[in-house]
Amino acid sequence: MDTCKRRGILQRITAARTLAAAAFAPIEAGRQITDGKTQMNGSTTGMTALLGASAGETSAERFTRGIEVLKRIGGAGYAIPVNRLAQVAPDLARLTVEFAYGDILSRPGLDLGLRQIATVAALMAHGSVQPQLKYHMTGFLNAGGEPAELVEMLFLAIAILGFPVSINAVGIVREIFRERGLAFDPIAPVSDDGTARYQRGLEVLDGLMANPEKYVEKLASTSPELARWSVEFAFGEIFVREGLDPKARQIASISMLAAAGNRSDLLRLHIEAGLESGLSRAEITEALMQLAVYAGFPSALNAFGVADAVFTKPEQKEKEGAGGRVSANAIVSETRKARSERGLATLARTSAQAGEAVVNSFNDLAPDIGRAIVEHSYGDIFSRAGLDAKTRELAACSALAAVASKATETPLRVHANAALTAGATQAEIVETLLNVLPYRGYPAVEESMRVVGEEFRKRSDHAQQGAGERQ
Repeated sequence: MDTCKRRGILQRITAARTLAAAAFAPIEAGRQITDGKTQMNGSTTGMTALLGASAGETSAERFTRGIEVLKRIGGAGYAIPVNRLAQVAPDLARLTVEFAYGDILSRPGLDLGLRQIATVAALMAHGSVQPQLKYHMTGFLNAGGEPAELVEMLFLAIAILGFPVSINAVGIVREIFRERGLAFDPIAPVSDDGTARYQRGLEVLDGLMANPEKYVEKLASTSPELARWSVEFAFGEIFVREGLDPKARQIASISMLAAAGNRSDLLRLHIEAGLESGLSRAEITEALMQLAVYAGFPSALNAFGVADAVFTKPEQKEKEGAGGRVSANAIVSETRKARSERGLATLARTSAQAGEAVVNSFNDLAPDIGRAIVEHSYGDIFSRAGLDAKTRELAACSALAAVASKATETPLRVHANAALTAGATQAEIVETLLNVLPYRGYPAVEESMRVVGEEFRKRSDHAQQGAGERQ
């Protein structure tokens, strides 16, 4: 059959032509979707079972079920990405519908809204899949999610994935709201003086684990600062927020940690917290199964190893003496005012207008994220005297170059310029990136070198323009 002549909403989707010829018979098929109905041509083999279908279920049934879920998530433009993919890889387009949507996302064990939260969280952790992230952020709204919940995901990402992810995602959220004609009132900033952050963080920890003191002491044995910030900022400012209901917050946290990988201790903690929040084992299992689609089978399989340890461990007895622990260990945190003043001074000295632009980019949606950049990143961390300014900025460039995701591109530009402002030469920045080669490979460093090269040229052009104006 000449599948190029097929026309429909999902065009040129064919079955696999040759699959391990020695083991499987070639599969030839064509599909045409008209008004959501599937017409099948050709034959299928036992390979369908390997792709996840229930015993005896046809590829057509999986495909039709997948289309229905795809419609709910994608809305009016649900077929656009799959159509585009089908022009290049029709088999992958078919599998996207049959497996991802027909076999996984259609499962009844997890509400579609929570599924979209899990998907958005995993894609945010990836850092370089902006088209898919936008599609599924939109899909979350199509599934009944609230715009404010989407913005709250940016807060959660700060603590689990880092500020660059939120900096990158805020533009996508803003674009979605604009396209949908949503009038969004910015989430109101917190109004407290910040001195209770540590105590609040301990209270959150106390609800997540049997012995928060042990968690804090383990971190403090190497870095007391990290221990304090983990309590004050991650738990006392981020995980304490109530913009997401507890089940949604834990689904998002679990998915971010599992997709990021190598976060077993905190993943275990949040799986346990998910059970405490009311998530069932089945719901957590469904969220982790979904990772196979959006973060790959290795991420999903490793996460299931952690989940199994949680699901099979004996029930913990009620904590002894939990009632007085928090107040006994409470520390009065530094005020927001002091941290903000120190952060603004550091920002002006290092990043100037570029840093201010990033901070202000959240004002129309969540000004507290911009505030957190000033108070925590610049006020708590970048202002410290343990590293001189140049070394600190070169270290930031190295870290961002090692990640080399789309989300880290803007921060790399900011910190490359900050390094130059702090006295680093272009040669020193280049040397810093070259030092990343053995650890991250050539593609990551080539991409990072492209970014800083553009910043070098901008500064050179600006200097030449200024010299011309003075003549």
